[in-house]
Amino acid sequence: MIRAAAGLVAAVVVGLVGAPPAYGAPRVVERTTVTNTVVALPAAASTTLIRYRSTSVRGRPTTMTGTLLLPRSAPPTSGWPLAVWSHMTVGAADACAPSLARRGDPELAHMTSGDAIVQGLLRAGFAVVRPDFDGIGGPGPHPYLIGSSLATSVIDAARAVAASDRRIGRDVVVAGHSEGAVASLFAAAQPASAWGRLRLKAVVAVTPPTEMGTIVDTIAESPVGGGPIADLTGLAALLISGASAADPAVARLASDGGLSRRASQLMRQVETRCYGRLTARDSFGGLAPSQMLGPRGERFKHALVRVVAANDVATLRFPRGLPIRIDAGYVDGVAPYPLVSKLVDVYRSHGSHVDFAGHLAGHTPVPTTPGTPAAIVGWLLQRMRDRPHGR
Repeated sequence: MIRAAAGLVAAVVVGLVGAPPAYGAPRVVERTTVTNTVVALPAAASTTLIRYRSTSVRGRPTTMTGTLLLPRSAPPTSGWPLAVWSHMTVGAADACAPSLARRGDPELAHMTSGDAIVQGLLRAGFAVVRPDFDGIGGPGPHPYLIGSSLATSVIDAARAVAASDRRIGRDVVVAGHSEGAVASLFAAAQPASAWGRLRLKAVVAVTPPTEMGTIVDTIAESPVGGGPIADLTGLAALLISGASAADPAVARLASDGGLSRRASQLMRQVETRCYGRLTARDSFGGLAPSQMLGPRGERFKHALVRVVAANDVATLRFPRGLPIRIDAGYVDGVAPYPLVSKLVDVYRSHGSHVDFAGHLAGHTPVPTTPGTPAAIVGWLLQRMRDRPHGR
């Protein structure tokens, strides 16, 4: 069963991104003006909630949501450059969609972690689209940290808004934080054909999680829960849900003894609670990692680790000459600095040029640390001015 699951995982990772869309080219099918000032940022001339058609992780027609923010500056002759900002881990429930953020939301810091960067991009003359991702705000479960799904969300959002507004040009950059960093890197690794008429110019990944498979394997047998472990068991719930969404074999094993009875009961909360509440004592935060596994837990753990490892950003190879920037936090417990530094070394060893910046911050605050938003926006502007990247 594990070999079969691994085979399907490989197909999920490489087989869907850039494949013919399930029902035509990505396009915006619904739009609503946003007046909520948590979502409609001051630097934007307009903010629109969009629903666009795309393809699910299982290769089926679906719709996804996001927001499109247009700058106050007039479009140049070639059109506004487009930036895709991808959000950090917020959870998998529809209520977690950043496009629905409200003041007082306990997940607000995660939903809005990139706002300073987005504001800077708008002031610099970029149009910005912010996808919510497959299954968050749209039909179906969210395939958490499944690279093909995240890449499809990013690329189809870009293609849909560019097709819907002639003022948006062909040049696009991608940037994201945490899960959004994974989304940006997987999108950037896709062939030019996946982007249609758009030209990818650069990618920024802020605190990209890597080696999560090793982390899962290491902590799975731990009898200790609570405290900082609660953050990891909450993430584990999202990883299990994401792997199950992508791979039917993993889903069957989870419900057939892979998970404990208590963990199976709690999995329902993934569709109703955002990440922070999944770490609470009345949720996965009240379990030790070992308490999540059932009688077939060892087999399930190996299947889950295979899925997570197959979707690790360390497996990616990028088009020659694509500029890459990676930012990491020195005290990040989710994407530890040594692991992100190792990731940079891997990319460089394969010929990619990577600019790497470290920050005295943990996982969530990195993109809001003083000077960081301006540095990232400035880096992207410089890449736009550099010699064209050949895509």
